[in-house]
Amino acid sequence: MNKIRRILIFTVMCLVLSIGPMEVYAVSDNDVSNASGDVKSEYYAELANYKNNLYIINDVTAEAKTKIEKLYSSANTYIANNSMTESEIASYISTIKGQMDAVISAQNSDTPSTTKEFITVGDNCPTPEVRYGDSVQVILPIFNLGTENITNIVINPVTSATVTEWPFEIEKSGYTELVADLPGNKTKADAITNRREVSYLFKARKDVLSGYYKLTYNLTYSVNGAIETTTLTTFVKTVGAPGSGSIDQGADDATKTSTPRIIVTGFGTNPEEVYAGDTFTLNVHVKNTSQRTAVSNVEFDLEAAVEGKDENATYSAFLPTSGSNTVYIDRIPQGGEADLTIEMTAKADLAQKPYALNIKMKYEDEKYNPYESTASVSIPIKQESKFETSTPEIMPAAIMVGEQANIMFSVYNTGKTTLYNTQVKFVGDSISGGESFVGKVEPGATGNVDAMVNGIAPTMDEGIIKVEISYEDAAGEVTTTEKEINLYVSEMMDPGLDGGGVIEEPVEETNSGSMIIWIVVAVVVLGIAILVVVLKKKKKKKEALELQKELEGIDEP
Repeated sequence: MNKIRRILIFTVMCLVLSIGPMEVYAVSDNDVSNASGDVKSEYYAELANYKNNLYIINDVTAEAKTKIEKLYSSANTYIANNSMTESEIASYISTIKGQMDAVISAQNSDTPSTTKEFITVGDNCPTPEVRYGDSVQVILPIFNLGTENITNIVINPVTSATVTEWPFEIEKSGYTELVADLPGNKTKADAITNRREVSYLFKARKDVLSGYYKLTYNLTYSVNGAIETTTLTTFVKTVGAPGSGSIDQGADDATKTSTPRIIVTGFGTNPEEVYAGDTFTLNVHVKNTSQRTAVSNVEFDLEAAVEGKDENATYSAFLPTSGSNTVYIDRIPQGGEADLTIEMTAKADLAQKPYALNIKMKYEDEKYNPYESTASVSIPIKQESKFETSTPEIMPAAIMVGEQANIMFSVYNTGKTTLYNTQVKFVGDSISGGESFVGKVEPGATGNVDAMVNGIAPTMDEGIIKVEISYEDAAGEVTTTEKEINLYVSEMMDPGLDGGGVIEEPVEETNSGSMIIWIVVAVVVLGIAILVVVLKKKKKKKEALELQKELEGIDEP
C-alpha cells in the first residue's frame, strides 16, 4: 500500500508541476500593458493551488508551512500594489514557486543553514524626527555582512492601528517593498558600499505620543535556493501635541486615554446690539481641544439665567423661538471647530445689563466613553432710554438786552434704564448762560430744571431758543435730544418816550433842581384833589335841593 501511495503522489506532483509552468509562460513577452484585476485574480488562484498541492504531496512541517504562507501573502500583496504586465506577473509567480519549493527542500535537508545573523540595519542614517500631523521620510538601510548573495528580499513594515504601537497614519493597504539582490561581502566597507536602501514616506498621527517609537520590518529572502526570514528594527522620534503624553512612560500611562474637552471660543449675535423685547440669532463657536480624540453624539443645552424675585413668578431671560433650547452635532474631529446657531427672544422687561447663558455639553469619545462639561457666555441686553419734559415756564416771556429770564421745566424718565449725568444747555444768538446739571434720574423719577438766561443781543429771528438735554447710559454712551422754546429779546427802551426810542445819555441835574420839581408836582396834585372834593360837594348839594323841590310838588295835590 505504501508503495502504491508513493506512486500516486509522485504522479500527481508531476502533473501539477507540468501544468503550472505551461499556464505561466503562455503570456506573451510583448505584452507591455498593465495586467487587469481579473488577470491578477487568475494568478492569485494559480499560486494558491500550487501552495495547496505542496501541502498535499509533502509532509510539511509547521515551520516550513509558516514560511510558505509568508511567501504566499507577500506575493499577493506585491502583485496587488504594483503595476505589472502579465509577463512580469508570470515571471514573479515562477520565482515564488521556486522559493516555495526551496522551503520544502530545506526542511528535508539534514544540514539546514541560515544567514539571518548577517542581515542588519546600517548605521549611516540618522534617526528621523517628526511632529504630529507632519510627514517624514523613513529610510531603512540594509547591510549584508555575510559572504552569501541574497536575492528576492521582500520587506514588510509591521503596522498597527494602536497609537502606542505605530506612530503613523495607515494611508495604504500595504507597504511591501522588493529588493532584487543584496551581494555578499568580505568586509564592512564592502557591505556599506553594496548596501540597499528602502525609503518610506509616512504621515504622523495627530494623536501621536512624544518619544521614540520602534519600527519593525519583517524580511523574507532567498539564499542558495532556500527561503529565510528575519526581522529588522529602526527608531523614529516623534513630537506629540501639547498634553498628548509620552511613549516613554510606563505601559499603563502610555495607554491612558486623554479626556477630550470642548470649549467655547467665542460668540456673536445678529443684530450686534440686543434690546429687551427683541428677537436675535445667537452664534456660539466651540472647539474640540483634543489632538488625539474626536468627539461624537454631541448635545448642547442652552439655559438662560432665571430672573424675578418671587419664586412663583420667575422666568428665563431668553426664550428660544422654536421652543427647544437643544442643539445637536453629530461629530467634531480632533482639533476641529463647530458653530451653534439658535434664534432667541429677550424678555421685554429685562434691565439693561449682561445676562449669563449656560451651555451644558454631553458627548462621547471614539470608544463611546461619555463626558459632560459646562461653559457660559454673557449677552449684554440694552433698554431704550425714554424721557418726557413738562411745558417750560418762561418768566418773563420777553426781555430786553441786559435783563434775565427764568426758565423752569421737569424731566420725566419714562424708560426702564437710568439716565446718568443729565445736563441741560440753552443755545441761541440772543441769550447766554442757563446751563443746568440735573444728575442721575432713576426710571420713573423726575429731574427739575430751574435756569436763568441773560439777554445779550436783540432777537433777529422768531425768538426760538434751543434746549439741549443730554444724558449717559450704563455703558457711558452719551445721548443728546433737542427741544425748542420761544424767548424774545429786544433793545433797551427809554420809558419816558411815548413812541419809544433808544435811551439817550441822561442830563445831569443838581439836587436842588430835582427837589423843586418834586415840590411843584406835589402842590399841583394837592390842588387838583381839593378841587375835585369841592366840586363833588357842590354837586351833591344841588342834587339834594332838586330832590326836595320834587317832593314838595308831590305833596300839594
